[in-house]
Amino acid sequence: MSNFTSIPFTPLRERIAIDQPELLVGLDQVRERIGEADFDKYINSLISLKKSGDLLLLITGKTMYYSIIEQKFIPVLKACFNVSKVRVVSQG
Repeated sequence: MSNFTSIPFTPLRERIAIDQPELLVGLDQVRERIGEADFDKYINSLISLKKSGDLLLLITGKTMYYSIIEQKFIPVLKACFNVSKVRVVSQG
């Protein structure tokens, strides 16, 4: 018998809408620029997205997604969130 409860994953956009609605404009711009499929796979699946001044911090649960975000989406993220630095961290 387990003491753990499984909680379904909530997509990033839904969590941002509740916790950090000021980031929705940037998030929606990213979705428009990279397309719905890539947005859902690589961005909406993030564990966390935080903006602090000129830095955007993304935390992903998959190392492979870390690499793809680093290679393909950094310029878009910088433009959409108006930052000069994006840091991606993988917990996977």
